Amino acid sequence: MVPEEWPIAAPAADPMVAPARRAGRARLDTVRQDFFLDPRQRLNEQERALMTAMLHAIVSDIADELRVSLPANSAVANDEDNSGLVAELTAAGLLDQPQLIELLLRRADEEQITIAVKARSGRREGRLLQTLVSDDNASISAAAMALILARGRRRDRFGQARVEFDDLPAETAAALTQIVGAGLRRRLLATVDRPSADRQLASAGAALIKRHDEAKRLEALAGALIRLLDEQGRLDEDLIAAAAEDGEVVLVAQALARRAAIGGEEAFDLLLGGEGASLMLLLRMAGASRELAARLLAGPGDLLEIADAGRAIARFDSISTEEVDSAREWLRLDPSYRAALEALGQDHGQRTF
Repeated sequence: MVPEEWPIAAPAADPMVAPARRAGRARLDTVRQDFFLDPRQRLNEQERALMTAMLHAIVSDIADELRVSLPANSAVANDEDNSGLVAELTAAGLLDQPQLIELLLRRADEEQITIAVKARSGRREGRLLQTLVSDDNASISAAAMALILARGRRRDRFGQARVEFDDLPAETAAALTQIVGAGLRRRLLATVDRPSADRQLASAGAALIKRHDEAKRLEALAGALIRLLDEQGRLDEDLIAAAAEDGEVVLVAQALARRAAIGGEEAFDLLLGGEGASLMLLLRMAGASRELAARLLAGPGDLLEIADAGRAIARFDSISTEEVDSAREWLRLDPSYRAALEALGQDHGQRTF
């Protein structure tokens, strides 16, 4: 990726450090963890920069929404500098929310793939969604336009990717709202007493959480478009391939999820599983042809970190009906239940994904 695509408006992912930074025991715990991380799993610099920018943006958005609900004369009502707030919450470990980090990583993955696809094709915009906006079916046209508009809202003034409050899972949205509210409390105490500050922040937080709407998530909007296409009998392999050629990762995941009768998040994880076996399993669950598998491998396959296309297509050929059925049944279970079983060493017994 070229540096121009990096989130230039965000604070540096790795801030400058003093050349004479203290060595030894003071840093030992952090250094030990960093030193032994699997290099293949570590964030690259672009991922770190993208995720840092999006994290700062979502925390700032929530802080601004809370400020709007506070009395106009409060100390934080007109405070637009959120950099100190983000640093304070980060230092306290409060922003290490698993679902939040998962969302940021997912968006970073999507962004890198989209940028790479556009660079290859030389097109700034994909063709599929633009075609669907002009569709004769009014419902499909409206759904495509809603997705395009949603994408636009998820860009800052510099054109960099961001996440919206509605993109957060409900429990994460509620938790992050309370965390940001707690971070604003000290500033609010400059003008009101503690009970008043707590009441005002609780009221502002409750109002914001009430407005949260998961139906406006990017994945939900993509899923609605895919559902309409499926109901019209148009969710064919050419459409999936066209979405992949445009770098529309969310649409591809939702389309394969619909055909495989599994959840969109499960499909996304398999799609970007970083190995051919997981993608091939997803395609088999979706009833895809060998031709579609080959088209995806020949197109954006390398962007999905599939190094050996031949090995991947061989895996597609070797997956049995029993494996497909077993995987589908496993992925239809509640995610929390699956996670608990895996922690207990009682998973589905397969290592295909």
